Amino acid sequence: MVHKKGSSSTRIWQDSLQVIGGSVLLVIFLCACNFAARLPKTATRPDMTAWTKIESPLLPADWPPTAETVWVRYTFAYGNNPAALMDGAYVTYPLSKTEWKGGVSTTTELSSDMTQAAVQGVIPLDSQTSAILENGKQVSEYCLKMAEPPDPNTPETKEMLAYYQTWFKYNGAFLGLIRENHADFIDWV
Repeated sequence: MVHKKGSSSTRIWQDSLQVIGGSVLLVIFLCACNFAARLPKTATRPDMTAWTKIESPLLPADWPPTAETVWVRYTFAYGNNPAALMDGAYVTYPLSKTEWKGGVSTTTELSSDMTQAAVQGVIPLDSQTSAILENGKQVSEYCLKMAEPPDPNTPETKEMLAYYQTWFKYNGAFLGLIRENHADFIDWV
């Protein structure tokens, strides 16, 4: 019987050591998790975004247009990083703006900061959309000649409206960044 008693106390002693050891390991594990959560995460992955500069269409500073209307074209950038954003692109604030008035243009640099200001969803363009967007040069020439509100029934105005509506549809994030400066025109379109 003594043999059983010693065996029983040994087992109790071993069970107690296992509980204490398990508790110590749990505390160490929780401390390690807490420490790992506090480590900076930005240093672990470099930014691999590839930026491409884009020009907006001409936008009037005032609407409706007059012979004195200043037309503005912005340069901004789209950033692609498939590792971080698969179905969209990052959009910057305006990087520069070119103003046209009376046939004279002046460009002002606004920023060189290629960082995200918004995110734009990206979908492929169909052939009809591509054909509409190819009319940008003709639409710009038409806009620069405007001295009064355009007649919505003329083919030139219809072409202009189709162009701007399409451009706005595919570039809504950037449009939101500059909307305040061109709200009357954007609402008219």
